[in-house]
Amino acid sequence: MSTERLADRFLLRGHGFTHAVLAQGVTKLEQCALMRSESATTNVAGTLRAIDDLMDAGVHLIFLSSDAVFDGSPGLRFESDRPSPILAYGKDKLAVEQYILNLNVFWTILRLTKVISGTHDNRNLLSQWLTSIENGELIRCATDQLLTPVDLQHVIEAIIFVIENSETGLFHVSGSEIVSRYELLQQLLQYVPKPARRRIQLEKCTLSEINFYELLPRSCSLSNAKFTSRAGMIPRRLDEVCAELSGNFYGLVEELVNQY
Repeated sequence: MSTERLADRFLLRGHGFTHAVLAQGVTKLEQCALMRSESATTNVAGTLRAIDDLMDAGVHLIFLSSDAVFDGSPGLRFESDRPSPILAYGKDKLAVEQYILNLNVFWTILRLTKVISGTHDNRNLLSQWLTSIENGELIRCATDQLLTPVDLQHVIEAIIFVIENSETGLFHVSGSEIVSRYELLQQLLQYVPKPARRRIQLEKCTLSEINFYELLPRSCSLSNAKFTSRAGMIPRRLDEVCAELSGNFYGLVEELVNQY
């Protein structure tokens, strides 16, 4: 994505595109920290090329950014707050944001928090926890990192809203509940069958006890007041998402067991 051009493959004469969602890039925090040149080439240089092509083609760009543009200071972050990323990933996102802010075209930036889902997927944090429980793997869970997790379906609906209403500007798309990682796990466990709950290997920890390449932000919580007021859309409650995923996951596990 760092060298390919949208103009050469998709944005040809009469392309018919009105909006484009920019969600590509290196998203794993450790990769961004350890492979700085490679990740910046993809996350920044490649994205800016895509933006230039979309701008030239008259396409409304929708950039998916992240709560990582902030430093993790306590409290909810608002769109008006000044970004100050401490993660390499967040620095990449901010570089693109700053480029977009200076464009005289139609654009929308959606900053996302931790995205979760009621659908089983290995990229879903909740799914990862359930898989660890079933595999007998230790779960180390931070008690001091605060999140405002948002349901994937709400993110999809937010993007659709932007497209259908040609909404422009900067918006935070997040959940309405502030929880620690540990509290989120405890919510999920309420919907896990008792035999599985008894098997869990859980260790509470703090961020300082996690061996990581960069300082991890303690607060990854965003205020969604601006977007929910504009769109009239309220994200699903966390317990609803946890209940849905548990039903899907353990139904799937039971189905696989019955096959053998």
